Amino acid sequence: MHLWIEEKELKEIKDKFPSIAINKEENFTYIQVKKSQLLEILRFLKDRLNYKMFIDFFCIDFPLHNPRFQGVYILFSPEKKKRVAVKVWAENNSLPSVISLWKGAKWAEREAWDMFGVQFEGHDNLVRMFLWEGYKYHPLRKDFPLKGYEEVYLPSLNLRPDEIPAHNYSPYHTEIPTMEDLEKTQKKRMEKRNQIVLNWGPLHPGTHGTIWFLFDMEGEYIKNCDIILGQLHRGVEKIAENLTYTQFIPYTDRMDYISALCSQVAYVNAVEKLLGINPPEKAKFIRTMMCELQRINSHLLWLGTYALDLGALTIFLYAFREREKIMDIIEGIAGIRLNSSYIRIGGVAKDLPEGALDVIKHFCEDFSEKIKEYETILTKNRIWLKRNVNVGIITEEDVYSYGLTGVVARSAGVPYDIRMIQPTDAYDRVDFELPLGTVGDCYDRYLLRMEEMKQSVNIVRQCVKKLEKMKDENYIASDNPYVLPTLEEVFNSIESMVKDFNLRIYGEQVPEGEIYLSGENPRGELGFYINSKGEGRPYRLRIRSGAFYNLQIFTKLIIGRTVADAVALLGSLDPVVGETDR
Repeated sequence: MHLWIEEKELKEIKDKFPSIAINKEENFTYIQVKKSQLLEILRFLKDRLNYKMFIDFFCIDFPLHNPRFQGVYILFSPEKKKRVAVKVWAENNSLPSVISLWKGAKWAEREAWDMFGVQFEGHDNLVRMFLWEGYKYHPLRKDFPLKGYEEVYLPSLNLRPDEIPAHNYSPYHTEIPTMEDLEKTQKKRMEKRNQIVLNWGPLHPGTHGTIWFLFDMEGEYIKNCDIILGQLHRGVEKIAENLTYTQFIPYTDRMDYISALCSQVAYVNAVEKLLGINPPEKAKFIRTMMCELQRINSHLLWLGTYALDLGALTIFLYAFREREKIMDIIEGIAGIRLNSSYIRIGGVAKDLPEGALDVIKHFCEDFSEKIKEYETILTKNRIWLKRNVNVGIITEEDVYSYGLTGVVARSAGVPYDIRMIQPTDAYDRVDFELPLGTVGDCYDRYLLRMEEMKQSVNIVRQCVKKLEKMKDENYIASDNPYVLPTLEEVFNSIESMVKDFNLRIYGEQVPEGEIYLSGENPRGELGFYINSKGEGRPYRLRIRSGAFYNLQIFTKLIIGRTVADAVALLGSLDPVVGETDR
């Protein structure tokens, strides 16, 4: 399905702004604009052509070009179900802030400043997104080395004076923040205006990971809030520029590690689209089935920990009982429970083992009854209702302004689901319903995830039915020149051995071009932008994290509420820090 802006609208934009340049390709359509007219064109796209949903903003570094940095905005029209991208060169290393148009751009602009050093005129508080204040480098610049600058003298405490160190030992390390750096970072984020500034996290089980919340409080009520991320930042996008496309697959596992298979599929689909690879039908149904099992797995972890946060221990034990069964299924098929790297460019790593479909069918029958147990305990429980109803209400306008996706967007009644908008793999051949909320509060998000698990069971059953008829079919398109051969082929064919060597050493020589493609992760839209220069490694790989943008709305929704509500609100947004920090 072609999801980019139509020719008719591009002509209308060109008539209105004759100086723009338009580049229309199958995988990525963008408008090149001047910095001076950026805000006017973005406002025209939002108000006149209804591209009102903010999807992402990021930068690309071209060291030999002047200006050096290029900003890329991706927008979506909910009515037309179309995307458009806008590119602009950052003259004098600066761009106008677009927070006045989309509030969700605030964190994206902070990230661009942090990673590239691009300033934003009119940004109300341009601070670093992941690194600490005072750090003097911008890591996603092309001239920043992969392992950083080893400038800090930090000798080993284990090395004795008479010992000879290893040949690769160095007493110099990359810089790490001091307590003074962290204090400076905190004060730069928030100015105390009320009674007390409360630090919640980053090492607190209620924060669902290493997230550092700052609450400016008056009594029990939160009057201002900001969030400091980066404790789990690993420079995944920088690493991607130094790996082949296949080598990067395990890194997608370790972002949203609770739904690793969904992340793998989203990434691999983008690479396949850029390469023009069409995986076998069997692989498409296996991927769809595994993604939905992973979605149930993720929602069960959310349900158990969310209930535990609010004081319901029994549900935690129940949810993990069923989740363990899914983990066993994933391990039996992929070989590893958590970070499986099971998905491959062109298909999947292994065929389904004998008896796997029977086990999955049995699980689906059993799980349908277990969901009823969860609902009996929680859905009408008066304490559960008191903690969730009318807490953290999200509106339709919030969805568009902040770029909210997944359950968080659908709780506000917005039917935004990538599986329906741009179906990949076998999603266009399975039937499922899209539950929507009516209020947009924490209770709606609970109801939606419960219903989504039922829909996922329905999808899994349909995939099993199809796969039972495909037992002898191929599971990977290894005849394609860009796809790694199977081990059996490598061991039995000199041609396959040479092909395997070339792909592993030199990488998939992806044709020059760019693409943005996304998948429906349990935390929302997980998008991958890939810019290829015709080499075996991406020139730029941008990861659009659904959890990152969804978490940003927390700072608005918590105003005027208590810390107890913060626990419920954060749990209902369901962030995973490995994905927000990347």
